Amino acid sequence: MRIYRSIDDVPEATRVVAIGNFDGVHIGHQRIIGDATAAAREADARSMVMTFHPHPLSIIAPDKCPPILTPLNIKADLIEELGVDDFLIIPFSREFSELPPEDFCDMLFSSSVGAIHVIVGENFRFGHMAAGDVSFLEEYGKKAGMKITAEHLVQAGGKPISSTRIRELLLEGELAEVREILGRPPSTHGKVVHGDKRGRAMGVRTANLDARVDCIFPGRGVYLADLFVGKDPYACLVNIGHNPTFCSTGEDSGQKMRIEAHILDFDRNIYGMNVRIDFLEKLRDEFKFDSAEQLVEQIKKDIEAARAFDGFAVAKA
Repeated sequence: MRIYRSIDDVPEATRVVAIGNFDGVHIGHQRIIGDATAAAREADARSMVMTFHPHPLSIIAPDKCPPILTPLNIKADLIEELGVDDFLIIPFSREFSELPPEDFCDMLFSSSVGAIHVIVGENFRFGHMAAGDVSFLEEYGKKAGMKITAEHLVQAGGKPISSTRIRELLLEGELAEVREILGRPPSTHGKVVHGDKRGRAMGVRTANLDARVDCIFPGRGVYLADLFVGKDPYACLVNIGHNPTFCSTGEDSGQKMRIEAHILDFDRNIYGMNVRIDFLEKLRDEFKFDSAEQLVEQIKKDIEAARAFDGFAVAKA
């Protein structure tokens, strides 16, 4: 897949273009992108995904911008897996947000993009003050000879799929439903950093993840997860929270959430390495224990539960 960060860099070609923010690249997004790649094959054209970075709300209404589900590099990887030829990342700026809908459509029909067919979701809006919608795009398409397809929103559990719904489910720890919507386990990414060393003192070493502050991950609790170092998966327990047994402050204090992973049967030094955690199942809520000894006893029970779990990507010892 070829990645472009400016329309000026895109070589002329005939293309079928899927447009959207595609945060999460969930199964609804996958259908739009999959239909674009299929239509491109039929038309002997190139398939293109056009997205925007940063998130448009971070420019238009920063106070309303949600935490993202997939960082741009991860989004690119997921889109490439869908067989897309070209990935165009439009730099979203205040100036771009003021582009009239007509100019946005002209951009699609330009010789660089060369769109003969555009596929979007039925709720797609574009142009200054979101003045452009699917009807506007269809009218332009009729005049320009460009086919427009507006996909109906995909549903799961009788409700439309959306990135907002995924965020809410994540915070509630409803991982099974999130996995169904994404078509894969929800994940977070970050660098392994030094922590308070309490786990080592208690005989339960943990890897502390410095996750991106603009990305969302599951709510407070203990989870069964796969931790990936490169492409190698390791079974682990992950605690997300504030360490209430040792810290008196909580979520109302503004204290940053901690993500600590105890990797089963693991003795490598991975400090400073970037890892991915795929969350598989919520084991329990985060509790405040009366003593470190009680916490250790609970962790031992959690490890036993992890060893009995058969959903990890790697076999356990």
